[in-house]
Amino acid sequence: MRHLIFLLLFIPTWTLAQFEIKLTEASQVSLVTCGPGEELYEAFGHTAIRINEPSLEFDAVYNYGTFDFDQPNFYWNFVQGRSLYMLAVNRYSNFIGSYQYYNRSVREQFLDLTLEQKQALFDKLTWNAKKENREYLYDYFFDNCSTRPRDIIVEALNGNIEFDSTYLADDRLSIRQLTDLYILKEQPWGDLGIDLCLGAVIDKSATAMQYMYLPEKLEEAFDHAYITKNGVRVPIVMNKQTTFQASSVVKQKSWFVPQIIFVAFLLFSAVFLTIFRSAKRSTRFFDGLIFMITSFIGWNGIFLWFFTNHFSADYNWNILWALPTNAFFGYTLLKKERPKWTGHYALFLIVLYSGLLIGWNYVPQLLHHSLKFVVLLLLFVSVGVFRASRIK
Repeated sequence: MRHLIFLLLFIPTWTLAQFEIKLTEASQVSLVTCGPGEELYEAFGHTAIRINEPSLEFDAVYNYGTFDFDQPNFYWNFVQGRSLYMLAVNRYSNFIGSYQYYNRSVREQFLDLTLEQKQALFDKLTWNAKKENREYLYDYFFDNCSTRPRDIIVEALNGNIEFDSTYLADDRLSIRQLTDLYILKEQPWGDLGIDLCLGAVIDKSATAMQYMYLPEKLEEAFDHAYITKNGVRVPIVMNKQTTFQASSVVKQKSWFVPQIIFVAFLLFSAVFLTIFRSAKRSTRFFDGLIFMITSFIGWNGIFLWFFTNHFSADYNWNILWALPTNAFFGYTLLKKERPKWTGHYALFLIVLYSGLLIGWNYVPQLLHHSLKFVVLLLLFVSVGVFRASRIK
């Protein structure tokens, strides 16, 4: 029902994009920033451009954040990092209605542009909204629904815009840290998924322009942006308004978060393994499966790193603990008779995991904090496998 209502409120009006309209001095251009929503894909907010020409009752929002589930090979393209997003044109009233319905704030920054600049921006948006031009290759951080509006505004102004980044702290956050601001508490499992799939590429200090992949950071950047008008440097934002203020919602904290689940599983597993080993009962199925299951994370990292266009998945050092070779090790542990090399491999893992836990904060990637407990479990199992090999 949620998606049905959203579609009814958010119907693309492609015909709006086909008109050749000459704007007047009364026209207004605004950057629209929408607050976060409840779903993971809504957690970072949204950005759009509004063109309002009151003399023609033309009021449209240009939105780079849409995609078509029915496009050929949609899911495979998504896996491959080749997702095609598109520019959609929506009636302003429909656009606002959808965000009001889902209780998401909407703010507008009205831009101080000349009529010529407004027309140039409108013409570029109109061309970009045509069916043959509207699609683009989406990237979560470097080419998305927030960076596209920025870039087309810069292009329409012929570069006559200065983003003053002195308001940002000298110690810049990384893209991963910026992402954590929005999902670490609200979407803990989504945050874990991102940290498992994306590599050290997003752990470098972000530039001022890279900050703008987030709609609220783009809004902040425009608050500190300037243009030259009649030879005078003036702020590009001449007026701001809150079109819709979302009501505050008190959310209950859930215990079902990665850290609690992993700690509980670690304690349960340690007790279970200790009891079984003391009774000289076999733990081969647990030993084998834990290594096989966690190795899939490593294989996934290798796939995203080397075989897809997900640039942000490169240099994923989660493979230091989720070793792909652990799949073969785990499979061997399932057998009643274990070859001698398993003891040597277990000793290698003991050294590796001990070193990783000691140097956790020195890995060139910000590993998710809850994964320490997974590594502790793998270390515990490795010690058991090594001791069993020595007894034999």
